[in-house]
Amino acid sequence: MTALNNERRQQHMPKVVDQSYWNDRWLFGKIGFNRLTINKHFDKHILSKITNLNQRQCILFPLCGKTVDMKAALDAGHQVIGIEYIQLGVEAFFEENNITHEIETDENNRCQIYQGIDRSVTIFCMDFFTFNRPLPTIDWIFDRGGFVAINVSDRQQYRDILLQIMTPKHTRLYLLASYYDDLDFTGPPHRVTTTDIDQLFGSSCTIELVEIIDTTVEFNQHNNQRLRRVEEHLYLIIRN
Repeated sequence: MTALNNERRQQHMPKVVDQSYWNDRWLFGKIGFNRLTINKHFDKHILSKITNLNQRQCILFPLCGKTVDMKAALDAGHQVIGIEYIQLGVEAFFEENNITHEIETDENNRCQIYQGIDRSVTIFCMDFFTFNRPLPTIDWIFDRGGFVAINVSDRQQYRDILLQIMTPKHTRLYLLASYYDDLDFTGPPHRVTTTDIDQLFGSSCTIELVEIIDTTVEFNQHNNQRLRRVEEHLYLIIRN
């Protein structure tokens, strides 16, 4: 690596965003991160395994937005729990899928709880970093875009909340990470290396790198970028 590249790497800092950034993205329809089809990793590694199970499974989606993966899990007969800060995203999920619901307000936790009436779905509309609501046993967690969206400085706190939710040796966390080596792009989504995952989860969890997929074309189209190469790294993480 040249001295110039060393200098550029030292100067490269991930973008820091706050909740208003994401609220504006939803408000002005700049939600290229949202997909209209079921995520291929979710379909392959979770949905295909739970579709024919007789026992109802509980799947958690952190920073869920209005992902259609939740609807797919519901249609397969399972319980869905989401956590999302942006109210527009939560309301869009129920409206676009014609799911009747009721809303409960938890003033102590600054939380609104959207509960499906005829469908087994609950979405907590609140700051993920203050989440402390009681939950049933979570069988699966699918993190498609939460971990890569948060500020890098918040990763340890985010991990701690996930670990609190996970039942040791039972809950399977599938975490989808973005990897790229373009020093001019500062995210989000933020770059995540295998070392990052190992340092965060290695002392308390088993980690498996399940898949690496080249998503350069799709990423650049949805994010209006021209990165040279982008990869999706799918990790399976189980708490010890």
